[in-house]
Amino acid sequence: MQPPQVFVIAPFDPEGRRVQDTVRRALEEGGFKVVQYRDAILPGAELTSNILDSIRQADLIIADVSRQNPNVLYEVGFAHALRKPTILLFNIKSNYNLPSDLAGLQYITYDPVNFHDLGDRVKAETKALTMQRSA
Repeated sequence: MQPPQVFVIAPFDPEGRRVQDTVRRALEEGGFKVVQYRDAILPGAELTSNILDSIRQADLIIADVSRQNPNVLYEVGFAHALRKPTILLFNIKSNYNLPSDLAGLQYITYDPVNFHDLGDRVKAETKALTMQRSA
């Protein structure tokens, strides 16, 4: 049996990359397969198509909505339209509030000073989700 596949959504910048790397490591340590898009693709329709295909393939979506990046929110909306289970991440030091449409969903708050804790919380939440689905 193949491990569950997870797609991680975060902005394409150093802060977003740090979140993606932390979450990816935690997921891989927990036995999940992280679905990746091809980094070599330039922004535009081809990149968007590749990301949407990756979301379709994934069993679970984890998305950092801390900065309310339009691309991230678009991808979360697409995942929700497909009824993909989603865990949202939210930086407690963000200058934004969690959007009201997302407030009732499952999310993990994190402190950007402590990415180790973020990794631990992702492992715990994904393990709990896996146990719920297998019960």
